[in-house]
Amino acid sequence: MGEFDVERVLWDTDSTINVLFWQTLEKMGVTPEQIKPESRTLTGYDGVAKMSMGDVKLQVRAGGVTRKTMFVVIDVPPIYNAILGSPWIYSMRPVPSTYHLCVKFLTATGIYTLYGDQKMARTCSVLEKKQQRKEDAA
Repeated sequence: MGEFDVERVLWDTDSTINVLFWQTLEKMGVTPEQIKPESRTLTGYDGVAKMSMGDVKLQVRAGGVTRKTMFVVIDVPPIYNAILGSPWIYSMRPVPSTYHLCVKFLTATGIYTLYGDQKMARTCSVLEKKQQRKEDAA
């Protein structure tokens, strides 16, 4: 994304927006002034509503394919660095295989296969459970 390799990205076919977390943008050197103020209410999987900081457009590259992508920026503790929702996914026209833990999509040079990282997925799942426990205790 932009000029950075971003790990811990969730592909979420149920999300109607692309989400980028403020901590990730800070690490990328983006300042609050670069975010277009566009406040909206987002409801997470836990049912809790949060206000967004605004929108930011970044180039997203996968398998040699680049797409200019609009992200909604939120300032909450991240488990993932970004969530790519249906707007980006549909623009890539991938063919997913849950059995093979991958997605395939067309590039200028043929078919590219992007594999998921099962170890990283487990790590994110553990982080999410720890975060939920903290919120429940508060």
